[in-house]
Amino acid sequence: MATVFLGRILGVGGFQRFVAIKRLHPHLASEQEFVEMFLDEARIAASIHHPNVVPILEVGTSDRGYYLVMEYIEGDTLARILARAATSRQRIPIPIAIRIVLDTLAGLHAAHELKDDNDRSLNLVHRDVSPQNILVGVNGTARITDFGVARAATRLSSTRSGQLKGKLAYMAPEQARGGMIDRRADVFAIATVLWEVLADKRLFKGEGEADTLNRVLFEPIPRLGEIAPDVHPTLEAVAMKSLERDPQKRYASAAVFADELEKAARAIHALATVREVAEYVQKVLGQEIAQQREVVRAWLAQSEPSRTELDARDIIVGMQSGLASSVSSAAISIPPNFHSSGIAPAPDLLSEIVRARRRRRGRAWGVAFTLGIVAAGAWAVTKRDELSVAIWGEHPLPPPAVAESAPPAPASQPAPPVPAQTAVAAAPPPTTSVAPDPAPAPAPTSATRAVGKGLQIQQLPQDRPPPPAYVPRRPRPPPAPATTPASPPPSDDIPRNPYR
Repeated sequence: MATVFLGRILGVGGFQRFVAIKRLHPHLASEQEFVEMFLDEARIAASIHHPNVVPILEVGTSDRGYYLVMEYIEGDTLARILARAATSRQRIPIPIAIRIVLDTLAGLHAAHELKDDNDRSLNLVHRDVSPQNILVGVNGTARITDFGVARAATRLSSTRSGQLKGKLAYMAPEQARGGMIDRRADVFAIATVLWEVLADKRLFKGEGEADTLNRVLFEPIPRLGEIAPDVHPTLEAVAMKSLERDPQKRYASAAVFADELEKAARAIHALATVREVAEYVQKVLGQEIAQQREVVRAWLAQSEPSRTELDARDIIVGMQSGLASSVSSAAISIPPNFHSSGIAPAPDLLSEIVRARRRRRGRAWGVAFTLGIVAAGAWAVTKRDELSVAIWGEHPLPPPAVAESAPPAPASQPAPPVPAQTAVAAAPPPTTSVAPDPAPAPAPTSATRAVGKGLQIQQLPQDRPPPPAYVPRRPRPPPAPATTPASPPPSDDIPRNPYR
């Protein structure tokens, strides 16, 4: 009666969380009975707080219909695991099967013990315990889900006379007859699951609904040891006691069933840990889970370049749709081409991912080029003396190790020169020039030595003719080779070094 999507919650600081969004089919939105069942599931499951029950985070409505937001369990159903094991002609190991059933029994007992605000028991019965409603996560924990047809004392909807809700192949006989049921009906259903997992065979499934119902009500229940001889007699005894057609002969609760099953499993050392269940799930479903993750990564890669725009669009669409929270708005950003079967993303999605990667690569090259220009400029500043000699043929002035006394300035010459920066800024253009250095010149005076490094600036007499506009320079011979031997080339071969 609903479709399940994958969504995510977005928040500040890069926060994100995946959720499962269950949306009622649009053609059922006008059916009051289905709407009440849908809301009952949300109200009942949201009240159960247990690690072996899939929690309900939110329930709401929008222009797309009613929806539930549930915790996303990465993994698959027990039914899918059984199908994969049958395909490979390998049965689920007995210790793994017992651990999964024990987790499910723990979640069922928490549901059966649910009470209202006045501390009164709700007499909750799941009524649809089956491998399809048992989720086994990649962390090795099994959880019970789907309380849509559960019966409680305070539920909004009620079952009509002669109407059956649940799967016939897992119904208790009293439930199939339409009589009064209690928690022991769920004990019979989970015992049917245990029988099928250990025997690797369907117990009551027939050719049709009539044949299945006849097997549930009348035909003898096969002994587990006859179908699977390797099952220990103590496990067989526990399983067959929970499959008694008379409710009075069954275990009184899921907790009692779990205690007896665990005691029998420990006695024969047939109880797996949660970590071992996780390893088995990875072995059976690892490839499909990896495909699902690739599809999710492709979806995220498409939306990440415009993350801010995506958040804003989700908020706007959520407000227009009447969604009141960030969890609800995550439902709007569900990718239309995502499926749990793990198919590859659509071609337009792949092309968009390729274009986004090319844009990021182009920006990276641009940043690298800019940093290279900045580094070259910094190096040129530190090596301006050598550059001056190489380009203009000038020698940098030696550092003023010993100060010499400057001769008295002529009467026609202005005041003694000031430091280089002031002299360059204050000297008038007609009386300031750059002295050429066509050949090795005698040592400069103290006045010229104090003026700067690389460019020789000096005051010329007023009666001296100005230098020619252009003086051709003789090409200087190449510098003599250094007397010190050159250092050997580095032994680190950068292209071949994996650490560079």
